[in-house]
Amino acid sequence: MLSLAVSEMEAIEELPEKDKELILPLVPLRGWVASNDLGKSICRIEKAIGDRSWIADIDSSFLSDNKHYQLTGKYPRPVFYDIEKLLNPEQGYENWFVYLRDIALNAIPCLQLSDLNQLAEQVTKLKSLNRGVVLNIKMDEVGVTTLNFIADTLFNIEVKELLIICDYGDISRINLSYYQQYMSLLEQLKVKLPTALFSISSTSFPYSFSDSYRGERPIYERLVFNKIRNENDRIRLIYSDRASTRAKRMKGGGGIPPPRVDYPLKDDWRYIRKEFLDAKNATKEEKIKLYQEAAMEVIKSDYWEASLKLWGTQLIERSAKGDSFGITSASKATAVRINIHLYKQLHYDDVLDDLDTDDEWID
Repeated sequence: MLSLAVSEMEAIEELPEKDKELILPLVPLRGWVASNDLGKSICRIEKAIGDRSWIADIDSSFLSDNKHYQLTGKYPRPVFYDIEKLLNPEQGYENWFVYLRDIALNAIPCLQLSDLNQLAEQVTKLKSLNRGVVLNIKMDEVGVTTLNFIADTLFNIEVKELLIICDYGDISRINLSYYQQYMSLLEQLKVKLPTALFSISSTSFPYSFSDSYRGERPIYERLVFNKIRNENDRIRLIYSDRASTRAKRMKGGGGIPPPRVDYPLKDDWRYIRKEFLDAKNATKEEKIKLYQEAAMEVIKSDYWEASLKLWGTQLIERSAKGDSFGITSASKATAVRINIHLYKQLHYDDVLDDLDTDDEWID
C-alpha cells in the first residue's frame, strides 16, 4: 500500500524496472501535491510505474481532513470535488465505475463500502471491467456481520478474480500473538470465496525515534505474515504492508525533524539518528552535515550491504561523501528507506547477492 505522496512515488519510481513487474501497488486516489485536478494524480502514478497494473482505491481522508472545508464549508481546489464525486454511492457508485472504465485504464478497482445498499450493483459493474476486484477491509471499521454480508454478496455475484486485503493499520509486538485469529478469519472467508487471494496488511513502523540515536525495530507485519504462511499452506496468501510508512499521517510539528538515516533489512529496520545542537536555530549546513554523519555510520555498520546497488543505497553512499544530491531532507530520507524496503520485501525469499539490480540498456 502506497500513499500518493512525494516520497512514496519517488521510491517506487526508482526501483529497477524488472522489480516493478513483481509489485502490485495499492494507491488510494487523492490530489497530487497542490494540483487542481485528479488527472495529475493518475499521471504521477503512471510516471512511477509505467504502463503496469495497480490497485485503485479512494482516500476519503483527503476530504475529511481538509481544514479549509472545516472552516468555510468549501473545498479549496477542484480536485476535492473530483474525489467527492467518486465517493458518491448513487447507482452503485456509478461515478467510480465510469472513472475506472474511461480514465484509470490500468487500475484494478477497490470496492467502496460506505453504502452497502449499493454493494451488489457496484460489484456487478466493477466485475464487468474484467480486471478483477479488490476488497480492502479496514478491520477496525468492519464488524463480523458486515464482513459476512460483503462475502455473501461477492459469492452470489460469482466474483472469481478477487483479492481480499485485511488491513489492520498500525500493529505492534502484541499482534504476533494474534496471528492464529487472523488465520482463522482467512479460513472462514476462504470457505465462502475459495478462488480468492488473501493479504494481511499492516505496519509497525514507529511514530517516534526519540528514545535513542541508533537501534533497530522489528518489522512485525512481516513476522505475522511468516507465522501464517509457515503454518497454513491452504490459503493463497500474498504479502502486503505499507512500505515502511505509518498508517496515520503525522501532524506537522513546526520544527525541523532530527536527521535520521534508516536502513531496512528483511525483518527489521536499522537507523542512525542525529540531534541538532539547537533545533530551533538549526541551519541547512548543519542538517546536511548530520545526514552525512548518519550515512557514514550506516555504511560502517555490520549490516551494510556494499554489493547492493539500489537507488536508495546509492543515495546513502552519496550522502556519506557529502554529495549535495544525497539525502538532504526528511522527505528524501523517507524515499530512500521505502525504496530499499520495497526491494527487500519483494525479494524476501531470495539471496540478494545473486540478484542483478541493473536495468537492461535498450538502444
